[in-house]
Amino acid sequence: MEQRNGRITIAMVDNDAMALMALRSLLAREGFAILWTAQLGAAAIQRCIRAQDRPDVLLVDMALTDMTGIDVCRAVRRWAPELSMIGMTAYDPAVYRDAALDAGATDVISKDDITTIAGIIRRLAVQRTAGLSAAGLPVGTQSERTQSPETYAASYSTADQRTSADLPDNGRPFTETAAQATSPELRTTHEPNRQPARSFALSAQQSAIMRRYADGRSTEEIASELGISKGTIFSQVARVREKLHARDRDEAVALCRRYLRM
Repeated sequence: MEQRNGRITIAMVDNDAMALMALRSLLAREGFAILWTAQLGAAAIQRCIRAQDRPDVLLVDMALTDMTGIDVCRAVRRWAPELSMIGMTAYDPAVYRDAALDAGATDVISKDDITTIAGIIRRLAVQRTAGLSAAGLPVGTQSERTQSPETYAASYSTADQRTSADLPDNGRPFTETAAQATSPELRTTHEPNRQPARSFALSAQQSAIMRRYADGRSTEEIASELGISKGTIFSQVARVREKLHARDRDEAVALCRRYLRM
C-alpha cells in the first residue's frame, strides 16, 4: 500500500457535509492523511477511476443522495479492484453488511465507531504492505467478491443486480445509464434493458409504509405511527422498490398510488 509522507491515505464519500467534517477531523487525529472527500457517489467513482486520485482506503456512506453506497462500491471495484473500501452508516450496519461485502467492501461500521474504523484501516494497510488484498488473499488473486474490470464489464449487463434488495432508500440506483451521464470513461455499449415484470404483492407492513408515504407523511412520522425504526422503514421501502423495479422511493409511491389505489 502506497503511503504518503508515511501516512495512510483515505478518502470519504458522504452526502452529509457535517458528518464529513467530523469524520475528517477525527480520522486526521488518528494519523491518517485525508486525500479528498465527496458528497456524491458519482464524484467518488470518478476520482477512483483516476489512479493518481485513488486513496489507500475509501470510506463509503451507505446512504447517499444520488445512488446507494453499495452501487459506489460495485462501480469502484470495477475500475479499481484492489482498492480497499469500508462502508459506514448512521443506521444498523447489519442492514447493509451482506450486500456491501458482495460489492467489495471489507465491512460496514457505524459512523460513531471511529476506533473500529481506524483499526480496520490500519489492518488493511498491514495486509497491503504484506502483499495481501482486503480479503487476505495475494494481491491480484480473484475471490468470489472480486473481479477484474474486464471480467466485470463483460458480465455487467447480464449479472444479477440486486443492489437495493435489503438496503435503505437512497435515490436512483447506479446504472450504466447513470454512469454515462456522469463520466465519459464509464460509457459502454450494451443492449437496452427490458422492463421486468413488477410484483405488487406487498406485505402488510410494506403496504402500511407506502400508504403513509403516499399520504405525504415523513419517515419520522411513519416510524412513530407504526412503532418501528427508520432503518426498518428504509429496508422495507428498498424491498418494495425491488418488487416494483422502481428507480427511487417517489416512483415506488407513484406506482402504488396508480395500481394499488393508495
